[in-house]
Amino acid sequence: MIRRRANRPTTLAGWMSAAVAAAAIAGVAPSATQAASPPTSRPCPSASIVNAALSEKGTSPTSSKTIYSKTCTYPHSGIVPTKITFQVDTSATFAAGENAAARVVAIVKIHGLGQAAWAPKVPGSLYVFNNGTTIKILALLVPTAKIEALARKLL
Repeated sequence: MIRRRANRPTTLAGWMSAAVAAAAIAGVAPSATQAASPPTSRPCPSASIVNAALSEKGTSPTSSKTIYSKTCTYPHSGIVPTKITFQVDTSATFAAGENAAARVVAIVKIHGLGQAAWAPKVPGSLYVFNNGTTIKILALLVPTAKIEALARKLL
């Protein structure tokens, strides 16, 4: 008899759904009393930088903003468009997001990248906390090593 761990996906679609769920969980919204200037003024990385790092063929990014974040979306970059989000954060809420994601999917800590970083074991996303900003990169089916290389360019 084969035993499976409870709440662990067993198919690629299940892993992708879990990775997207982890991304949503990790996006813990900061409180209104946090940083005075959100990272919304940060420019989106060019498509050429993202494409070179991730081996994709995305086109120029579109951006959307909230009071605390900016998301850059790269059309035609993959099955699901690659997204890079810069979000105001604290080390406490970043850790809370990491802990919440770890209850849903297996994660790995990435040392030497920002002040803290982690990724789900299944490829496709990476979360980096550095100086009050979380950088979230979602690039489904892209190996974590390539996403990590892109994150290093963005710091």
